[in-house]
Amino acid sequence: MVITSIPQVTGLIYALIAVPGIAFLWYKGTMTQRVAFLFLIVTACLGFLIFSPMAPYQLQMAVIGGGPGPGTPLPMVIGLVVTFMVLTFVAGRIFCAQLCPIGAVQELIYTDPKQKTSTAQKRIIMVIRFLYFIVFLVAGLLFSAALLRFFGIKEFFYLDFNSAFFTIFVILIALSLFFYRPFCRLFCPFGTLLSLAAAKSLFKIRRTAACIRCGKCEQVCPTAEAGSDDEKMECYLCGRCTRVCPVQDALLYARADKKSDDKDHS
Repeated sequence: MVITSIPQVTGLIYALIAVPGIAFLWYKGTMTQRVAFLFLIVTACLGFLIFSPMAPYQLQMAVIGGGPGPGTPLPMVIGLVVTFMVLTFVAGRIFCAQLCPIGAVQELIYTDPKQKTSTAQKRIIMVIRFLYFIVFLVAGLLFSAALLRFFGIKEFFYLDFNSAFFTIFVILIALSLFFYRPFCRLFCPFGTLLSLAAAKSLFKIRRTAACIRCGKCEQVCPTAEAGSDDEKMECYLCGRCTRVCPVQDALLYARADKKSDDKDHS
């Protein structure tokens, strides 16, 4: 299904333009569920049509020194990795939220109204992902091993039904019915890097003095990142917290400053 005549850089341009656009929508309070869903659909379609923007694959390309990947020159790959980390430091994990085809497919599947698993053990999840990230780096840097190859991501988006790897990714997608973004939260090396930037992002969803501590946001957060003391490094800006909040402006996508810090801890 992938159309090779369309340059894959098209997907990267889309992501680079969309990150500040989505950040602006969040800042203005107009990032509705319908708008988010539209971005998810467009992003997923780009994954199947041009296999881009596949940032995890491009990071792998950089790690193994120009091995299997979408065909982008290595210096450009490194530049894009740095660029998206800077964007995440400024605006949060918007790329992961709506602009990565891998994440978009999982997000869409998770919207199915089935009983979901608890996310109370998020520290264990983080330990697993960082341990895997170390293995990913060692395998790539020392042995030029492309570990993402075994997840069947390329086979899935290329609709290579005869590949055993295709089945592996389908299983991950099926797990998304119950567990929020299993690949993103456990195995995505690019997401691991962006989570570090997101922990200190300038703009993120913050509580204000209007918060009544009802706990509804914490109940619906699929990554257990809605607490007042959570750094939001695993916040995918899914909007579930803001949609259930009963008080206007109690949760805002805003920059941290002295005034907002005082509100956060009121």
